[in-house]
Amino acid sequence: MESVDSTAQKVDGDVSKPAVWPMPAGEFLRGPYLNRADIILTRKHRDFRSWLIRWATQGSFSHAALIFLVPHQEQGFNNTFVIESSSKGVDLSNLAGYLNDKRQVVGIKRLRGTWFDKRAQSLVRGRMLNSIESAYSYATVFRLGWAFFNELVFGIKARIWGASRAIKGHRRRRLKPPNAYICSGLVQLGYLNAIAEQVSMGYLLPQRVGSVVFQKEVAGLLPDDWSQFSDAEQYEIMWDFVTGFQDVLEAITPEDIAASPQLEWVYVIRDGMVHPVHSNEQAQELLAWEPQA
Repeated sequence: MESVDSTAQKVDGDVSKPAVWPMPAGEFLRGPYLNRADIILTRKHRDFRSWLIRWATQGSFSHAALIFLVPHQEQGFNNTFVIESSSKGVDLSNLAGYLNDKRQVVGIKRLRGTWFDKRAQSLVRGRMLNSIESAYSYATVFRLGWAFFNELVFGIKARIWGASRAIKGHRRRRLKPPNAYICSGLVQLGYLNAIAEQVSMGYLLPQRVGSVVFQKEVAGLLPDDWSQFSDAEQYEIMWDFVTGFQDVLEAITPEDIAASPQLEWVYVIRDGMVHPVHSNEQAQELLAWEPQA
């Protein structure tokens, strides 16, 4: 069933019309609906790598990415790009490739709050870019095969031990965990490091860091009442947290982001159509859909 809302979009530059939902993905991407630093969660049906990651992390999503560039916020661009970490390394990808793939189910979440303005959004994407060491350069079929084998072995270990322990084990042996398994952790660190920098510049209070910790158990380690501490103590707590939990937060999964109450569902895309989301219950209902074989 179609629905109409009051959101207007510009067509051909000067004619506005109300948005009609669900909306074709191509029309959606031409409109003013996405923001920088929106988080993309995906799963791909009938795809072994996607299944393996979901099995290993015991979740319903296999990948996380960050909106890097949207045409209505950047002059001179016609496409929406995401920054993502995958088996091939870190790159910018056209979001249309995800939305137009009928095997993909895509959920989009957003951090709300007037404090999270365009400056903060831009800083998040910049810190995610800076925090990534894209050391993978698979130029041969052999290396691609080895990368896939590495993902397979890592996935089994992550299922048995948990992602955090598997990542630490890889690092102890001076091995890089497969990029496909730390995509959501890099999104998390992009947010955490950007907001910590905003605090250090005096734009935000230290307690705001808790708004961008997407793993519930880790977020619970922060104080409930920051006012019981002096300003100096608040800064010390914040920096101890940011520096002390980098490894733990790098290991969060797409499912942690999906379950985080700090982020709101805004859209679900399936079968090439975009559905606006107004509640977690509605999101779960839409996300339960699977493409027909």
